[in-house]
Amino acid sequence: MLKIKELREEKNWQQKDVATTLNRTAACISSWETGKTEPSVDDILKLADLFDVSCDYLLGRTDDAGVVNTLSPAQNQLLSLYQSLSHEDQYRVLGFIQALAK
Repeated sequence: MLKIKELREEKNWQQKDVATTLNRTAACISSWETGKTEPSVDDILKLADLFDVSCDYLLGRTDDAGVVNTLSPAQNQLLSLYQSLSHEDQYRVLGFIQALAK
């Protein structure tokens, strides 16, 4: 059984928090948590990254969780969006953030 609900509750996140970060619906996350449907391999990788655990831990194949992610859902979403950008656009975003921070 997937450990999505357990990991989500440890962070005091709601299903909608995870859903927003993964660009899914809360109903989709609920369906994964109850075992009605299963996430794709790509979604499993994203969930493992979001919760900062191995895929094996997420899938219940090991009890070793690894390092726990301390980022909020919003920070994880920003990171995911940033990583999806081209290197040129990443550079632009960094410049924009640096300008805002000054």
